[in-house]
Amino acid sequence: MTEDQEKSIDIFISFKSADIELAESIYNYLRSNGLSVFLSSETLPQLGSSDYRKAIDKALDECKHMIVVSSKVEYLNSSWVEAEWGFYVGEKRAGRKKGNILTVVTDDIEIKDLPASLRYYQVIFYSKDNLDQIAAYVGKDYEDPQYKPKPKNFFKSKKILPGILILAAGMGIWYYINEKNKPFDVTVFAEKEKVLQLNADYPAFESGLLSLYIGNKEDSRTILPNQPVTFQQVPASFVHQKIAAKITSPYWKLAADSIVISKLPVHLPLIPNGALANIYGNIKDIRGEAVADCSIIIDTDTTVNSSATGFFKITLPYHMQKSQYKLTVNKKNYQSQRLDYFPGSGNIDVIMKKPK
Repeated sequence: MTEDQEKSIDIFISFKSADIELAESIYNYLRSNGLSVFLSSETLPQLGSSDYRKAIDKALDECKHMIVVSSKVEYLNSSWVEAEWGFYVGEKRAGRKKGNILTVVTDDIEIKDLPASLRYYQVIFYSKDNLDQIAAYVGKDYEDPQYKPKPKNFFKSKKILPGILILAAGMGIWYYINEKNKPFDVTVFAEKEKVLQLNADYPAFESGLLSLYIGNKEDSRTILPNQPVTFQQVPASFVHQKIAAKITSPYWKLAADSIVISKLPVHLPLIPNGALANIYGNIKDIRGEAVADCSIIIDTDTTVNSSATGFFKITLPYHMQKSQYKLTVNKKNYQSQRLDYFPGSGNIDVIMKKPK
């Protein structure tokens, strides 16, 4: 094992093979500045490892910072790349990683199209003139105590050291109390519940009014799909507390009526609110009298019968709901009736005629 391989890893570069030239350009620059960098195309052959996955996992676990390199948005969502940066983001949110995650993209990508978890952190557009800026985000001076200068010898004085320790302890206690009681911001995302299997024609979530009930105060913000919204200056006493929440949107609601807020981004799952679930009406003849026991076929695959009073109603499950239905009404000795039904139009009257 070489001396370079024994060093701890400063930076892990995550990339798709199509971006190898871009990744190697950053790799070579950082290496020339004395940083230890893991790039699979360069480092794995040096390791001589037949188990690449274990080597990559070890590098991910040891690295201080991560750089995600991409020239296309879809590369960021490829299985290996997403797994790597997703692991680092998870470790950072859990407090096990203190370094930086930096996304370096080409001019072909717009920041708004990046995954929200990457967009939350630093993003830099690649150019050779920006390499020093990239190095600044992952350099040895970036929030890493092991690279701070060692104290001068005079700090080890028996008279000075106790006073410094007491002062440091007092400052630490003051900082802890101050931070603990400082108001914080709550960043929220709203997105469709991942396990939902909806009809292809169900309306997409476009926007809504999100309300959080913090204490006796209602705070509302307009929220867009995959876009964060921030509730600022929330009292520190509410950190990790459950609060009531709701969203007002034409076809969507929150999966739960309460959330636990924290200093980390909160993701709120959305489900259909039932506005498109109900189909109901009355079936009558031309004299206005009820026609009982009619067969009402919905989109050729679901059937319900009218009651003795000609009334029918059905509540459809999530996967069948959409913005328009085709109804076919049949009854022996009557002409079939076909019509469109738009949820939200309420009770409809279907007039059945007998053949001439």
